[in-house]
Amino acid sequence: MHSEAVASRSADSRNGSGSSSVDAVSLAIIEQLQEDGRRPYAAIGKAVGLSEAAVRQRVQKLLDQGVMQIVAVTDPLTVGLRRQAMVGINVEGDLDPVAEALSAMAECEYVVMTAG
Repeated sequence: MHSEAVASRSADSRNGSGSSSVDAVSLAIIEQLQEDGRRPYAAIGKAVGLSEAAVRQRVQKLLDQGVMQIVAVTDPLTVGLRRQAMVGINVEGDLDPVAEALSAMAECEYVVMTAG
């Protein structure tokens, strides 16, 4: 599911609407990291057919280009947040200003953009 969104962005970027393209091997690396963000580069390399060094270079390039981030995801209940709300907002046009405005609100812990 995650790689479908990345693949969609990759196709958009090849059509001129994005700033970088992501090839199939990079998508496979991203998928590996989505399953386990701490997976060793050697294990990723074995899964995608690259050396550990090549995976390390590709991951760094993806990070530098802003294609992906590696972050810790917490369980809100285990860190003391007892109330949760998920709010869906449909936006037409540029999503970034809306996401930025929501992110600026103290009440919003995190903002997620999805498509489809």
